[in-house]
Amino acid sequence: MQYSHHRVSGVMHHNDSKKHYRLRRYVPDTPLANLIEQYWLVNWQLKNGQEHVQRNLPDPNFHLTFDGLGVKLIGPVSKVYQYPMAASGFVIGVKFNAGALNVLLDGPASDYVDKELSASKYFGSGVIDIFETRADGMTDEMIVSALNKFLVRFVEPVTAKQTQVAVLLDCIKNSGEIYTVAQLAQRADLSVRTLQRLFNQYIGLSPKWLLRKYRLHDALDELEANTLTMVELATQLEYTDQSHLIRDFKDMLGMSPAQYLSDRYAPEKSRS
Repeated sequence: MQYSHHRVSGVMHHNDSKKHYRLRRYVPDTPLANLIEQYWLVNWQLKNGQEHVQRNLPDPNFHLTFDGLGVKLIGPVSKVYQYPMAASGFVIGVKFNAGALNVLLDGPASDYVDKELSASKYFGSGVIDIFETRADGMTDEMIVSALNKFLVRFVEPVTAKQTQVAVLLDCIKNSGEIYTVAQLAQRADLSVRTLQRLFNQYIGLSPKWLLRKYRLHDALDELEANTLTMVELATQLEYTDQSHLIRDFKDMLGMSPAQYLSDRYAPEKSRS
């Protein structure tokens, strides 16, 4: 069983919030590599009536999740979402590669944005019984083994379109030179309209939206490090001005950078 070395990203206040839970991430067996990016397992045990609400940035990937309430398939998420933690609990997640589930869907990925779906509709009734005993009583190795065994039946050959979209998404995530859809289209030698159709079909969120999202990942990292002023940060991230950065921040996170930093130091709640 191999740990995933993907950088933890999109977790708001990660350095401060990770003290409340234990996160482990694993790569799937090799035959599932084109279907699944990683498995993620979270456990928590909060004391003295303490509560923690974990908030995360939007995510373009589909996730299959298991917790104390059951199993569900979550479509791409376009807004900040949160998960309340109290007492003790767990979540087991499967993060699918972008576009990898399209063969199972009834329409383009855009039809599933911000939706929680019946896992059994897409993976069969057996998905409910992957864990024969209570999952919170199983070792990580047992959990990953059970997921590998069940999900391998859903592996399909990767199409040329899926490969193309994966390369484009990687470019958005990791290129320090792509800041506009026009630049991305030029890099891919595609028209902007063709690019938009591809993302609508396989990811569900527009390339413009994704460019903003991953630029804000970098903004959050810098804010956590507290090494740059807002003007310096806007310049480093190729924003035209500071107000444009703040506007994107509010649109994506629902708060300003100043509010984000203030929220970082807000005390955790305790149940009365």
